Amino acid sequence: MKLIFVLFLFLFSISITIKILPQSLVNEQSLQKFEVSVGFGSGTAFENDIFKTEIEKVKASPEAIINFAMHYIIDPNLSFGFLLEGYTQTVGDVAVTLPSGELKNETFDLACINIGVDGRWTFSRGSFEPYGFASINLVNGTLQNNFLGNLSMTGVSIGGGLGTKLNFSQHWAVAIEAIGFLGTAKWKQKVFTNSTGTSFNPSHAGLTLAIVYRWGDM
Repeated sequence: MKLIFVLFLFLFSISITIKILPQSLVNEQSLQKFEVSVGFGSGTAFENDIFKTEIEKVKASPEAIINFAMHYIIDPNLSFGFLLEGYTQTVGDVAVTLPSGELKNETFDLACINIGVDGRWTFSRGSFEPYGFASINLVNGTLQNNFLGNLSMTGVSIGGGLGTKLNFSQHWAVAIEAIGFLGTAKWKQKVFTNSTGTSFNPSHAGLTLAIVYRWGDM
C-alpha cells in the first residue's frame, strides 16, 4: 500500500511540474505507429498457500509488480501488442529439512510472470487518454532457494484492466493502470515432500505507473 501511495504522489508531482500537452496540439499531431511502456507498481495476490503444507500456510504477497508492453497502433482507438507482466516476492524464515537432514530456516524467491498478447481500446484521444485492455497469457514462474535449487511452474491466465495516459508531448506520456489477472498454474513437482499438491494460483491485481514512448508517424 505504501508503494501505491508513492505512485499517486509521483504522478501528482509530475502533473504540476511538467506542462501537459494541450488538447489543441494533440489534435494537430499525427498518430504514432508504435508504443512501448515500462511500469512498476504494487498489488495483492490470491494464492493463500505457496508451499501447500498442512503445517504452515504462506500467502503470496507481491513486493513489486513489473509491467512491460509494446503495441502496434491501428487507429486512434484500437491497438494490439504483447505484454510481459508479473510480480516478485521474497519469502523468509521458512523451516525446511535440508538434504543433509539439518532443520533450518530458509529464504525463497518467488516470481510469477504473465507473457501474452493483448488488445487495447482507447476511449478518447487528448491530453488525457483513458483506455481498457484484455489479454490472453502463458504463466511462467520460479521458486528459488540456495540449497533446494530452482522449481518452475507453468500455466495460463486471462487479464485486463483500465488506465489513462497523461501526454506531455507527441512521443512521451505517463500512464497509470489498474490491472487484474485470473489463471491457473502448476509446479513441475511438489515444493516439499510433505506438500499436498502442485497447484499454484497466479491470479493477482494491482496498480502500476508507467513511462510511455511512441514513435513512427502513420
